[in-house]
Amino acid sequence: MSARRSSFGRPGGRDGGDLGDGRELTGKSGHAYNRQMDSTATKTDKLARDGELVSLIIQGDDKAWEIFVESFTNWVLFKAKEWCVGHCPYSAGEYFCGLTSLSLQRQGQTPRSNAQECDEGLDTYIWIFEQLRRRVKKYTGKNDCLLSTFVWTILNSKELHIDWLRWKYGRVF
Repeated sequence: MSARRSSFGRPGGRDGGDLGDGRELTGKSGHAYNRQMDSTATKTDKLARDGELVSLIIQGDDKAWEIFVESFTNWVLFKAKEWCVGHCPYSAGEYFCGLTSLSLQRQGQTPRSNAQECDEGLDTYIWIFEQLRRRVKKYTGKNDCLLSTFVWTILNSKELHIDWLRWKYGRVF
């Protein structure tokens, strides 16, 4: 397999690095993809990077998907929590929210609860990313639309919320 260089930064706070298959991710800050799109990059550069990331995701590149997930996890966590709060069947003292646990772990903290974790929110988190993976294939950068704008629009669409309600409760919605 030929070596292929990508302009993306490696997620998880590490600068650059080997992908394990001869390819290398490079980046100056080592932060998630959307944080690497610094203000000095032109819109054309950002659109090219977005297109490259989506192209790699479509080809099944696991590292590209990892970068995408790392980049948009905070937004997805927020949306999953927003939706789940009104639909959680458990009381706060009985179970500890898995979304809160994941959010704390991403900040380097350990959840301080002995309560059993509720997986309802994490199921929603996974479901949202499954939907994004399916829908990101439609991204083209048309009208200078950045990938972050595309994802934000999907996450805040009424259609995605209705799809989630149908997934969670069945076709009654």
